Amino acid sequence: MNANLVVVTGCFGAPVKETAEAIAMERGLPFVDLDQEIETRDGRSIRRLVMMNGEHGYRNKEFEILQELSEQGSSCVVACGDGVLYDDDSRDIILQNELIVAGKDLSKDELWAKASALGDSYHAFMSFGTDKQKRAAFDDLIDRQRSLIEGVTR
Repeated sequence: MNANLVVVTGCFGAPVKETAEAIAMERGLPFVDLDQEIETRDGRSIRRLVMMNGEHGYRNKEFEILQELSEQGSSCVVACGDGVLYDDDSRDIILQNELIVAGKDLSKDELWAKASALGDSYHAFMSFGTDKQKRAAFDDLIDRQRSLIEGVTR
């Protein structure tokens, strides 16, 4: 596989799509929103897909599209959700290409403000419990995501 993909990801709440769109425009490359591509192909929202098939089913769809783009030698900028690096196979594809982490300098408070404003998240903890419980689960997720990102970007 050649380094043709520019993959943009980041922690939950980071401006991944906006960053990827700006990079695509700057480099004159096509833009692919991985979640939007999954929804178009599957016919269901990401939230419904995760509810029906679990996160593993969703991660499989991410991998399939990343693999397809990579095998085709596509030169494009791909915006990926905050958990794409958890899947070993997807991570292998991403690390063979160019990885950009959006919003890596944002504080937890800034990420929380952005994530809270999204309204429709497939993260179950954003839909249940008190604000304090949601925030504690969010902080835990961000800690895990940052640890993963730091591990792959060293």
